[in-house]
Amino acid sequence: MSSLLNSCLRHLELLVSFNTSNPPRKTKESGILDYLESLTFIKPKIDDLDNGSFNVTLSKGAPKYLFNVHLDTVPASENWQTDPYSLKITDTKAIGLGACDIKSAAACILSVIEEGLDNYAILFSTDEEAGQSTCVKRFIESNLAYQGIIVAEPTNNKAVTCHRGIATGTMEFSGISGHSSDSRAMNDSAIHKQTNWSFKALEIAKVYENHKFESLNGLAFNLGAVQGGIKPNIIAEYAETKFGFRPLPGQDPYQIFTELNAKSVEGDSKFTSGFIAPSLPARGDSQNLKKLANNLRLEISEPVNFWTEAALFSEAGHDAIVFGPGDIRNAHQPNEFVMLKDLSIALEIYKEIIQ
Repeated sequence: MSSLLNSCLRHLELLVSFNTSNPPRKTKESGILDYLESLTFIKPKIDDLDNGSFNVTLSKGAPKYLFNVHLDTVPASENWQTDPYSLKITDTKAIGLGACDIKSAAACILSVIEEGLDNYAILFSTDEEAGQSTCVKRFIESNLAYQGIIVAEPTNNKAVTCHRGIATGTMEFSGISGHSSDSRAMNDSAIHKQTNWSFKALEIAKVYENHKFESLNGLAFNLGAVQGGIKPNIIAEYAETKFGFRPLPGQDPYQIFTELNAKSVEGDSKFTSGFIAPSLPARGDSQNLKKLANNLRLEISEPVNFWTEAALFSEAGHDAIVFGPGDIRNAHQPNEFVMLKDLSIALEIYKEIIQ
C-alpha cells in the first residue's frame, strides 16, 4: 500500500467518524469543522450559512479548477453490520458511512494537498443530501473564474458530463366528507379525485418514454407517497400525493407540470412545487463538458440517471463535470464502501489535475 493511499485512509477514517448525516444536519456539533481547522497544512475559511449549512473553502495560489465535495451523508440505517462511523478496512475495500458518497473524495484531496501543492481551490459543502443545496447556491453568487469545476460523486473515476434534472411536487385533493352509502362519493371523495389525477398523470408519463437524450430515455416519473381518507365507510375529505420526475437535458419541468395537470383548482385541488433543479448540462449541450473532460484526460462516462449539484454550476454558466471514486450502486445503503483500488486511481488523477 502506497504512502499516499495510507494518508488517504487516515483522513477517510477521521472524516467517517464524524456524524454529518443529513438530517439532522448538525454539522458543527459533529466535530468535522474542528477537524478541518486542526489540519496544519491548510487554512480553511468557514462560512456559516445558517440551519446547519456551512461552506468550507481551501484556496492557494492561482488554481485553474474548482473542486467541490459534499461532506454530509444520508442517515445510517439499522441494517449496518459494522459501526457506520468506524471505518473498516479490508484487503480490498473501505467500509463506512460516507466512504462511497463521498467523503472518499475529500480524503483524496486532503492527502494530495498535504503532499504539497502551490495551487488549489476546494469547496467542501455540507447540505447536498438535504435537497436544498444552499451551500452551492450561495457559493455560486461569488465571482467564479475557473476553467472548469469538478463536482465529486461516486462515478467509478469517470467524468460524467450528462445527467437528468429533478422536479418534485405535491398534489392535495379536497372532498366532501360523509357516509359512503351516499352515491355522491363517486364525485365527492378526495381519494377518487386523487386516483383520477394519478391515472392521467401516469398515462402522460408513458408518452415521454419515447423522448431521449443520448442514452437516457423517458421521464422517470414516480408517485412516491400517497395518503388520505380515514376508513372504508367514510367519504374521504382529504388526500395527498407526492410525486416526482427526472427531466432530460433540454426539457422544461414547468411545462411538464402543466401537461401533468399539476395545478391548483379552487376548492378542489392544490399543487405545491417541491425541489426543482436543472439537468447537466443545464442547457442541453454537453460538448463543452466533454471537451473539459478530454482536456483533463478523464474517461467519459455514459450519462447517468442520478442528480448532482454540478447542474447548479452549469445553470449559472460554468462548465462543470462530475468525477469521483466509488460506485453509486454502493451509496445510500447499509455497509457502503469504496474499493481501495478506486482510491488509488483517484489519488493519482487528483494529484495530476488539482492546479
